[in-house]
Amino acid sequence: MTEVLFDDSAQCVRVVDDPEDRQYALYVDGAQAGTMSYRIVGQRRVLAHTEIDEAYRGRGLSQILIQAVLDDLRKKQQKATVYCPAVERFIKQRVQYADVIDPSHPGIWFA
Repeated sequence: MTEVLFDDSAQCVRVVDDPEDRQYALYVDGAQAGTMSYRIVGQRRVLAHTEIDEAYRGRGLSQILIQAVLDDLRKKQQKATVYCPAVERFIKQRVQYADVIDPSHPGIWFA
């Protein structure tokens, strides 16, 4: 069952967690515009790959997707291991999200 993480009706953007497919999905006007794949290892999420469909690129949608995921993990007090370069760049530009990184399993993240 999917869980809505972010819903902005003004921009017609929604982010959901789809645990069956092990991905977060971003929708614009009801159409899937992007995804972030993950695995669950113990109590942490391993964030593997973020992709925005070519037709939707250049609108900052990856930032919305990544922020929604990190905000949700923080709210649930879960940690992340980052193997996605887009997530790594996002956190390096917004160091307030560094607390979401699992210090014993950071992935490619280096503080």
